[in-house]
Amino acid sequence: MAVFDPSGLTPDSLVSLGLWTLGSAVVSSLIFCIYNLWLHPLSKFPGPKIAAIAPFWAMRHWLSGDNLWRIKELHQRYGPVVRISPNQLSFCSSASWKDIHGHKPGSAHHKTFLKGSFYEPFPEDLHQIVSESDPGRHAAMRKSLSHGFSASALGSQEDRVQYFVNLLITQIGRRYTRAPGDMSKWYNYATFDVIGELAFGESHYWIDILFASIKNMNFMRSFEYSPFLRSILRAALDMKLLPARVYALRAKMNNYASEKLTQRLTSPPTRVDFLQRMISERKEWTGLEFEKLRSQAILLTVAGSETTATALSGITYYLCRNPRVYSKLTTEIRTAFTDYDQITGRATEVNLPYLKAVIDEGLRLYPPIAAGLPRISPGETVDGWYVPKGTIVSVNPWVAGHIEMNFHDPFDFIPERWLDPECKDDRAASQPFLLGSRVCLGRHLALLELRLILAKILWSFDMELQDDDLDWDQANKNYVFWEKPALPILFKRARDITQ
Repeated sequence: MAVFDPSGLTPDSLVSLGLWTLGSAVVSSLIFCIYNLWLHPLSKFPGPKIAAIAPFWAMRHWLSGDNLWRIKELHQRYGPVVRISPNQLSFCSSASWKDIHGHKPGSAHHKTFLKGSFYEPFPEDLHQIVSESDPGRHAAMRKSLSHGFSASALGSQEDRVQYFVNLLITQIGRRYTRAPGDMSKWYNYATFDVIGELAFGESHYWIDILFASIKNMNFMRSFEYSPFLRSILRAALDMKLLPARVYALRAKMNNYASEKLTQRLTSPPTRVDFLQRMISERKEWTGLEFEKLRSQAILLTVAGSETTATALSGITYYLCRNPRVYSKLTTEIRTAFTDYDQITGRATEVNLPYLKAVIDEGLRLYPPIAAGLPRISPGETVDGWYVPKGTIVSVNPWVAGHIEMNFHDPFDFIPERWLDPECKDDRAASQPFLLGSRVCLGRHLALLELRLILAKILWSFDMELQDDDLDWDQANKNYVFWEKPALPILFKRARDITQ
């Protein structure tokens, strides 16, 4: 058998080998670029050539936290569909929301767009309701959890929500009538307390763990733009080659959740909570089944708290920056209620139409999940465009809410657009809770929290933003969740209340 003998290599042959290797790489890259630009199935779709050639344009802006603004610029230039990486399309119309998300799995009229690897959990974690891509298994999970989010369950949960809302009002009155408080943090405290109580039976300290892990999550998700890089990342995760802090954060969260979940399982239930239906389905929760339950609890806690706190922060900022809207809303709230205890979930839903419009407008301008949620095309039409099978598609909620084709004066805070029947805006382009079979399970709880917190704060206090230079749109970065700036608010008592 012939054996390679390096001693036979001369300087000239080494140079020739190097040039041949370099030339092969250049030719391969050129062929790759030509294919992606002119021969790829997505070559007919508009977009910047640099994004069509390789995934690095999309990865760069995803990692920098400015992907929303850059994709919005592309839609402004190219229209309702843009190619943002070699195999990915971004849409921004109301029709695309319905085509991608609005049809039931198994529909005879429209093929189902399934979730892909973007949602895959850590190798040691199990699928939960958000990451599960199989429609049948997802439906089973949703059925088990839906009881805890039903109208009757929400009614029994309101007393606990009210408890933590009242606690927030008390803390504001004690702390921030003489010096400003950072409401970005305090809204997180309140919503984490609510969701922790309803998932584990008590409030918890996950806030620091969550924000430490967000950028880790964002870094890993950026690899989804490249199948090759994704395979490297998954291998690194499997072999535990990433920095130790990544695994330490996951272990800390899992251990804490296990401890609290064990307490929940061994305590007799005193009320309906998110997990009660699942827990009642079996007598023992051990091993794999316990891990499944833990995955659901962690997901519900993180998603259900951070998103509501984000919406509250954005709405508070926009109210403080828009005196006309602020005055109109406070007048509505203070006219509707003569006593603090009259402010209930049902009363705020029935008696405060302008508050509902303010919330709708705040969710349009500052959707808590602002980046597109990818789906895999089965070979189907989206907004009139046939999208080849295997293509990654998404609708970007922030872009859809900020583009002129959908909303007039899209950066202005105009709640009246949600009340005026003559308004020409395409209001269906704003879908902060998604739609279809994957519509947010906790949307009614989130809206209850938003109504109660805003109504009780504005009934009790006047608010004033203490940072005249704060530009909310420019100060935020988006890493799956928003990285919010400080929101310094000074409160002045509007009336004496007894807590």
